[in-house]
Amino acid sequence: MFKDVIEGLKLVKEGIQSVQTIAKAVQSGKDYLKAKHPDVRSDLRAMAGELGKSLWFVKQASAVLTNFRFAVGAGSAGTELRAFNDRYIQSKTEAQRLRDQIDDLRTHCSKVRDHAMRICGSAGAAGFAKLFAMLGLNSPEKEKELGEKLDRLAYEDFTVANSAQKMLECLESALRDIQDALGDGGAMYPEGIPRAAALLAQYGPAFEEMEEEAALGAKTIREMVKDLE
Repeated sequence: MFKDVIEGLKLVKEGIQSVQTIAKAVQSGKDYLKAKHPDVRSDLRAMAGELGKSLWFVKQASAVLTNFRFAVGAGSAGTELRAFNDRYIQSKTEAQRLRDQIDDLRTHCSKVRDHAMRICGSAGAAGFAKLFAMLGLNSPEKEKELGEKLDRLAYEDFTVANSAQKMLECLESALRDIQDALGDGGAMYPEGIPRAAALLAQYGPAFEEMEEEAALGAKTIREMVKDLE
């Protein structure tokens, strides 16, 4: 299961990096945009804000796992089992809340397309490429590449919604794997704590990386949105 989760997180990372790449491109061209196309700043700012919500989702989902640690000191076993069980139950509630947000992300995808339509006159890879031309990139190849990235992000069958769904699946699989290490048949045993803690230590860095990447991307977008005001 560990390998499957790690492979799934790689797909999530690709989605995060696409949003970061687009945000950096907008940042690099913000002065040109202000000078040459001031009328599109409002829609671009709103569009970027919608993309930023997907990064916040990833950060929230990662935190469900990264915020838990086992204490393995003498006499702590029973307390730790109860603590993990409580955390696991809580994670189910949090996962459902996040699952409900996925439908919202699909709505955000359509909002991205709406804003792009107002800016570019069309919502597709070719239309999105026009947006990056407006940023003064002066590179048809780069504009085409970024247009295709935004196209994948903006359609609900692609990166944003899929990354959110994959993130949630990875989270639930990892927590279930850790729970299984503590026992089976509806029981948890103190002797399973070292195995569960070792698994948590394996999963932790990968989820922490997602959390940090998403937080950094969200920060970049916040700064970009402020610059476009």
